[in-house]
Amino acid sequence: MDTVGRRLELLKLKGLGLSQAEVVNELSQKLACSKRVLYKDFESREVWQPVLQSVVKSEKVLLKVLNRYEQIYRQASLRFITTSVKLARMAVLNIMLKTNSLMWRLLFCLKFLADKRS
Repeated sequence: MDTVGRRLELLKLKGLGLSQAEVVNELSQKLACSKRVLYKDFESREVWQPVLQSVVKSEKVLLKVLNRYEQIYRQASLRFITTSVKLARMAVLNIMLKTNSLMWRLLFCLKFLADKRS
């Protein structure tokens, strides 16, 4: 895999919430590259990340995030239905509320971008 592909994978795993050490361990095994190369990618991230992100269309990124929020909401609603523990149900309701709010904000951003382009 080339440098761009490796760095995109790094950002993807970091975006999923993995720690730096977890990302390095997983990618070094998956890509058969040295951990040092991956740590150098993390060190120089502020230089290459904006360049990579400028290539990606913001609408695509926002739609991916929206899909992820929908997955979180579905998982939370499933947990709400299947659990009988009151504190767990309250926690899941809180997650659903926050996710719903984030989805509406994101939809507003998408609308704003669409209006700005027309």
